[in-house]
Amino acid sequence: MDHRDLIESFYAAGGPVADTATLERIFHPDYVSHTSPPETPRGVATALGLRDFLQDGFSDIHYELLHTVVEGDKAAAHTTFTATHSGEKFGIPASGRRFSAEQMHLMRFAEDGRIVEHWGVRDDAGMMRQLSSAARAA
Repeated sequence: MDHRDLIESFYAAGGPVADTATLERIFHPDYVSHTSPPETPRGVATALGLRDFLQDGFSDIHYELLHTVVEGDKAAAHTTFTATHSGEKFGIPASGRRFSAEQMHLMRFAEDGRIVEHWGVRDDAGMMRQLSSAARAA
């Protein structure tokens, strides 16, 4: 499977909220997310932790892969993250409303073809505006 196919299959399986077997197939044992806090452990545990973090407060999570660019051992993915705010998150009570935020992800692949490094840029400010306005309206 080439890098583009791996990225496409990852997002088709749910992206960061995919099942454990998919995350183990996609992420290298030495995987590191440079977007995560410094004390975050390496490996698939990082991906599993993100999945749990997202599912604790959001439901009906969907990632749409909009664009993918692959060059050598790196790939960039432009995505839209859409979910329902179904539980308290970031100190904001559940609103039950849908929201969306665009994201950019840069990934480096190990020699075995799995993702070994990740850098992410997310529109967290836009997401927080949507969550905050939904909480005020509720």
